[in-house]
Amino acid sequence: MRTAFYLPIAAMSLVGACATAPSESLATSDVLIANRLLANRMVASRLFANRLSTRPLVAGRMSPSSMAVNMSTAGRMLASEDGREVFSALVSCAFPADVLLTATVGGLSLEFPGELGLAPQWAWAPLDRAGQGWVSACMFARVNARDVAIPISMRGPNLLLAVDADERMDWALEEGAFFGNFFGPIDQPLQWFACRGRDQVAGEGGNLANRLCTVPDPANPGFTMCGMTFAGDCGSFASDRVCETFSQRGTFYQRCHSAPLQSQCHDHGQHEAEQSTGTLVAVFDQVITTFVTP
Repeated sequence: MRTAFYLPIAAMSLVGACATAPSESLATSDVLIANRLLANRMVASRLFANRLSTRPLVAGRMSPSSMAVNMSTAGRMLASEDGREVFSALVSCAFPADVLLTATVGGLSLEFPGELGLAPQWAWAPLDRAGQGWVSACMFARVNARDVAIPISMRGPNLLLAVDADERMDWALEEGAFFGNFFGPIDQPLQWFACRGRDQVAGEGGNLANRLCTVPDPANPGFTMCGMTFAGDCGSFASDRVCETFSQRGTFYQRCHSAPLQSQCHDHGQHEAEQSTGTLVAVFDQVITTFVTP
């Protein structure tokens, strides 16, 4: 049974028991457990257009309460259909499947189910940096340039994104990886990055034809077909890769950079690097690698 939450009561404490977030030691494990297949159809314009509306949410709590929704934090986003779609994706990424957030907007009763549980602590506290990274990567991975629902397998260095052998076999085409921070300052460019995976580079078919967010846009150099910043090619199959390592057992990339590694002079222990041009390059630990069916 799902737990009913009311959203978001920024000034209130959590009522009842709280789920615990995965520890950092668990988050870096390669242990494989449940399937995590998600459909996706959100177009980039909807996500970008609702960026400002997200600001009141990240600084507060999505706290369960028997009181009515505090529309001062969620009202702007929930007022439009596109905003509700983005909000639904946020909830789906952040909260586990036994959580159901509810709200009333314009006389309509709305429900927003959790799914992955990548940042359950958002229920009782502001979204921390790691939570922002996981929710952002999840949101970016679900964007689809063609506004169609294509089942994807989402994988990463987090037990909640672990997959079993059947899923790895059936969802075998590597699209690429997504990382960044959707919740950054609104007066700065959006940090949303994608790198191109092995099978997308090789021109493999299947459902990769309907997934274009890791494909460079020839009409807009430096960006993908979805408008995300194109970081480069993900792995060691490329002459200059973006991500430091690839987990063969977990089939996901780890520590991905906003630019190819060879263009940087940096200390791998830092979260920021510097290109030979002097430009700072961000390094992300919260990375989601996506796969589709052949």
